[in-house]
Amino acid sequence: MTMRQSVGEFSPEVLDFAGHVRDYEGAAEAIRTCIVARLRDDGLNHHDVRCRVKTPASVQEKLDRCDQSGKPRYPGGPENLDDLLGIRVILFVETDIKAVAIALTSQFICHDDEDKTAVIRKNGGIGYAGRHLTLEVPQEDPPAGCEAYRGQRFEVQLRTVLQHAWAEFEHDIRFKGTHVDNAEISRAFTMASTLIELADQQFVNIADILKRMQSESAAPESQDLDANSIQLLLDRVFPAYPHSKAGQYRWLVEVLGANGFTTVAAVGQWFADIDQRAMVATMGYRFMPGQVRVVDDLLLKTFGEPYIEASKNVGNDFNREGKLRFRLRRFRALQP
Repeated sequence: MTMRQSVGEFSPEVLDFAGHVRDYEGAAEAIRTCIVARLRDDGLNHHDVRCRVKTPASVQEKLDRCDQSGKPRYPGGPENLDDLLGIRVILFVETDIKAVAIALTSQFICHDDEDKTAVIRKNGGIGYAGRHLTLEVPQEDPPAGCEAYRGQRFEVQLRTVLQHAWAEFEHDIRFKGTHVDNAEISRAFTMASTLIELADQQFVNIADILKRMQSESAAPESQDLDANSIQLLLDRVFPAYPHSKAGQYRWLVEVLGANGFTTVAAVGQWFADIDQRAMVATMGYRFMPGQVRVVDDLLLKTFGEPYIEASKNVGNDFNREGKLRFRLRRFRALQP
């Protein structure tokens, strides 16, 4: 089936979609911004978050697909396609994919969750289709910034940087019409896929080794807080939790300073005084948040309203005060 090229060949439903592309672009950008904020709030390290809206030609091509009996595979028009809006989250290490998936499915309604890369590997194939989520902006209590897009469905792809590079190159080869069944090309793709899978595994190993080394090297107790010393401290206190983005450790130093903590010793003593392990166990986390998010929540749960007042204007998140008050209410509701 060839893709329709001219506007005159589009169906009335696709022409209607084409007239509202800017609205869909606005929805995609709002959802992307919301996801970036969620990953930042949860302290989940990531490389990039991108969004796109299907072109009218791509929508028409998908609607034109038929099964073996000649019936349309996607009946009902563009509004029944879940991937009109697409979000791609690119991560550094493969072990972070699960944490991001759990974070997003707790924020949006999840209709489908498929690890296509795992399926390919299980069947002995090569390639990186990524983990695909089909999500929907909830009607009730939509995330901040998505209020105008209640009920909007969208697809999220989760990949590592290396998986993304492989998939983009493979797609480019197919798009250019290169004969991918060529034995030499197939062999090269197989070798590249194997090397990338090994490299992803080594990135995970490097991250684990680095975390262990940092947890074993103690910063002087009298040292003033900075991004490096607070990360070293958190690696000792919370070795099982994933690293946050580098900039978030600098932000946490400002937050701690606004609440009177200026040295490694002071923060370390506070962790010992509050029995942080027992407190974290009562947080109700569905996934492993980043280290900075854990400390932010511990401070909030310990100091309550004074913490909100002291830290609400630290950083450039204009919604921070509202988020803190929501989280504080949730913590109090979880108390026995």
